Parts: sequence; structure tokens; C-alpha cells
Amino acid sequence: MDDHQEATPLEVGLQLYRAYAIATRKLNAALQPMGLGSRHVTAMFLIRDGIRTHGELVRHLQTDKTGMVRTIDDLERRGLVSRTRSADDRRMWLLALTTEGSATLHEAQQHTRAVAEALFGGLGASELTALRDGLGKVSPAD
Repeated sequence: MDDHQEATPLEVGLQLYRAYAIATRKLNAALQPMGLGSRHVTAMFLIRDGIRTHGELVRHLQTDKTGMVRTIDDLERRGLVSRTRSADDRRMWLLALTTEGSATLHEAQQHTRAVAEALFGGLGASELTALRDGLGKVSPAD
């Protein structure tokens, strides 16, 4: 692609998809020795940052409910996440990282930083800021 040629939305979309696929593949490879995948770590980051229910995870990640339940089942089996019934709504499970989950997330974060640095380290500060700001317009926070 010619750097002087104006980008089209389709080109940008294809590049975003490719970047996502590469990042996911590299992150999954980095996390594999821990027995985790990017889906596990993403859920753990969101739980750490205040998401409390399966439904909130599904909405935030725009993913399917069944897959998210499987992900949380995996994390619970490993002792990384706990589920407790909500006192306000007995149909709802509240999610929290366990002590082991927090420690594991800290270790996983080292891998996520290394992968992010490998992917984006070649961009300057202004390029990173422009990328973040542009993507924020495409995928605004809930």
C-alpha cells in the first residue's frame, strides 16, 4: 500500500481485522504456557476493572453468552474467578477474581505488554495517540 495514497474505509477495516488476528495469535502463543488464552485474560482484565456479571461481559465484548459461560467455567475450575449469587437477584452470578486469579493476571499482563510492545513499538507517540483516538470513534466505550 502506497503511504501517500489516501486510505479507504475498506482498507482500514481489512487492516484492523489482520492486526486483530495477528495480535490474538501472538497473545495466545505467549499465554499458552500458562494454560490460558486471550479470551480468559480479557475476561479477567474486565472483571478486575469492575465488570461483575456474565451479561456485562457479553455486552462489553459483544460476544456470545455460551462462549462466555465456558470461559468463566474454565477460570472458575482453575480457581482464578469466583461466582457468587447476587443478593438482589438470585438468577444473577457475581464474578470476582480470586487471590490466585489476581496473581495470575499480573503474570499474564507481562505477556500482554510484551505482545503489545512487539506489535506497536514501531509507532511513535503521536501515531499511537492518533490510532487510539481514531479507534475510539469507531468503538466508543459503553
